Amino acid sequence: MKKTLKILGLVLGGLVALFIVATVTLSLLFDPNDYKDDIIKLVRDKTGRELRIEGKLGWSFFPWIGFETGKLELGNAPGFGPEPFARLDGAGAKVELLPLLRLRVSVDTVFLNGLKLNLAKNTAGKTNWDDLLAPADKAKPAEKPAAKPETGKEFDIRSVSVNKIDIRKADVSWKDQASNAQYAVRNLDLQTGRIVVGEPVDVHLAFDVESGKPPVSKHLDLKSRIKLDLEKQSLEITNLALAVDESSLTGSLAIKNFGKPAYRFDLALDQIDLDRYMPAPAPADAAKPAATAPAEPVEIPLSLLRSLDLQGKLGIGKLKTMNLRSTDVTVQVSAKNGLITLGPNKAKLYNGSYAGHTALDVRGKTPLLTIDESVSGIELAPALKDALQFDKFTGTANLGAKVTAQGLDANRIMETLNGTASFSVQKGAVRGMDLKKMIDTVKTAQRDNLLQKLTELKPQPADETPFTQLSGTARITNGVVQNDDLKVQSPDLVNVSGKGSADLPRQTLDYRVTVGEYPIIISGPFASPKFRVDTSALLKGKVEQKKEEAKQKVEQKLEQKLKDKLKFLK
Repeated sequence: MKKTLKILGLVLGGLVALFIVATVTLSLLFDPNDYKDDIIKLVRDKTGRELRIEGKLGWSFFPWIGFETGKLELGNAPGFGPEPFARLDGAGAKVELLPLLRLRVSVDTVFLNGLKLNLAKNTAGKTNWDDLLAPADKAKPAEKPAAKPETGKEFDIRSVSVNKIDIRKADVSWKDQASNAQYAVRNLDLQTGRIVVGEPVDVHLAFDVESGKPPVSKHLDLKSRIKLDLEKQSLEITNLALAVDESSLTGSLAIKNFGKPAYRFDLALDQIDLDRYMPAPAPADAAKPAATAPAEPVEIPLSLLRSLDLQGKLGIGKLKTMNLRSTDVTVQVSAKNGLITLGPNKAKLYNGSYAGHTALDVRGKTPLLTIDESVSGIELAPALKDALQFDKFTGTANLGAKVTAQGLDANRIMETLNGTASFSVQKGAVRGMDLKKMIDTVKTAQRDNLLQKLTELKPQPADETPFTQLSGTARITNGVVQNDDLKVQSPDLVNVSGKGSADLPRQTLDYRVTVGEYPIIISGPFASPKFRVDTSALLKGKVEQKKEEAKQKVEQKLEQKLKDKLKFLK
């Protein structure tokens, strides 16, 4: 038995040695560069494109099966210009031979240098890679796949390992001739550590993104550790460090159960200006397009929101959005079974603070929105100017609102807005109107019997009404804000109150401010309200006042007569 095993070992050793000698000899005697012309002809026959092989082709058989190429260039599809479809400075990969006999794939470095890929779509909607994806012979019937040999052992993706991937200086561009859109990824570098399924791998990815005319470039640099577990159907990203322009994002995120994904994250962003990523506003003097029907709002599929399983926290050091600036922002998100909540959220802004909680319920047919938010101690003037380019109020404000609404688009939400709000502002002013000057104008017209001709009070840009405190509450019904208890304390005025409504969907105002006995009506669009004295109410008030004065005189005379009569009887 021992002799038999010894003979068998000698035979196997001889076969391995013979295989090694054969592969070494083959690699020495066979040069793939001798077949460049045949390769070029084969590509031309199959694709109709020209392939240029400028560098040398190299290969190896033992102990690695490897292939390496120098400069390559593949021509573009007809009608897409003279620039090549793809150009490559060099690429290569090697697979260790002996592990293949055990159905294990051990790949050394996979490298790709200087890739230039030009993707395009013409006005007819055809891309310059459609011909590469077309079947070689459409008329030929599909052949039945060959039966798999009975090996007794199936290939397992977990048996694959890659020492590292190294991609350097890759450029990928995209041009859409129909829309004239152009995008490009430039200077793409990708390096990884050892890749084994189910084990974490370190990744470093960096590139520049170009868009628009002239092109605007943004740089992205990503470092992280990624773990993909196919058995658990999960993806974990830890040690995340993402830099985009001047923003840096750190933290971790995970996806569990790819079939019905659950997202989890804990992220921190040092600073971000979201406005820089928004489309630039049209120039003020740009020609106005012909009137068209308003665009339909973009609707988010409710099925997508109902299936969302999300939980996480995002912290932002400095945030600018819709021109509003805030710091120390904390946003908490949770979504499960159609109930999506944001909060409790908080931030510091304009020397004050924000706190809020928002819930979106899409479990029913109509989405329901619930908002409970407040700000305290914020400086109104810079906040309103930044957010709305509105500079009509100053002071330190406390604001709160508890509202509900329906729908997902802004118009629908505004039309179904219901709830309550409160406001209190200290040591401020209302700019663009001077109530004292208006009342003085009314008094002068009244004295000169010109009240009927005073149809409008026209404030001047420099006018303002200072106050020490302004406060009130409001009811909101289907987007109409009703306030009935405005109180204003002003050093220049006494007994100032107000009541009226603001129609948010229509952006109109119908409000009455009363200073003593003088009522001022403010009405019209938010952007350009009109001011006028309520003449009829003022005249009616004067008549009632005179009646009251006459009544009091009669009562005084009767009282005096009664006193005189009592004296006489005594």
